[in-house]
Amino acid sequence: MKLCISSFGFTTKEIALSVEKLIGKSLSEVNIAIVYDAALASCGNKRWFIEESANIANFIGGNIYFVSILKFSVEEIKKSFINADIIYLMGGKKHFLAELFRQTNTIDLLKEMTHEKVIMGTSAGSMALCRQITSVKFWQERYNVSKDEIIKKPELDIVDFSIVPHFMREDHLLWDEKFLKRVLNDNLYPVYALNDNQAIIYDNGNISFVGGNPLVFGKRDK
Repeated sequence: MKLCISSFGFTTKEIALSVEKLIGKSLSEVNIAIVYDAALASCGNKRWFIEESANIANFIGGNIYFVSILKFSVEEIKKSFINADIIYLMGGKKHFLAELFRQTNTIDLLKEMTHEKVIMGTSAGSMALCRQITSVKFWQERYNVSKDEIIKKPELDIVDFSIVPHFMREDHLLWDEKFLKRVLNDNLYPVYALNDNQAIIYDNGNISFVGGNPLVFGKRDK
């Protein structure tokens, strides 16, 4: 299983080269299937969507497929996934992708693809690949939602850690190291805080970091 867990995708050449190494193929020849449902499900300014897509186009030289889990048939989704070297889960609305994969009975297809393709996530797309953050304080103070609401929306648990994306971005300065240390101290699994130039490479159980070592919170012995 080969994954790239990132905050904002191909923001640096270092991230791009790490993904290229993970695939074992030049990015100039790589095809990518972008699952964009969570991006469209979130409201507000979509400039980030254009910027993230532009970063993909800057580094990926092959075919670029946009895939909707909500609107495409299972056969269409599978065809796009098979034709791609990277399955790219774009961010957007929290918890949306994991719920969507389950509702459309495509979760087994995605998990099957983790053994054949490189899976890359960004922001909420990365969070969907991870374990759910278990700390009640985190959800209450960061997003003003209850534990019961979160339990109803589990992530996919493909890797055994969690992430906080966009760490210390200009619009995320309130949720700094001091805040995360306080609200994540009882989390059951490690939580990595990734800035937009960082990524976690997961290569068949081996973890490495791109863009420097991220801060880690929660219980680290799991």
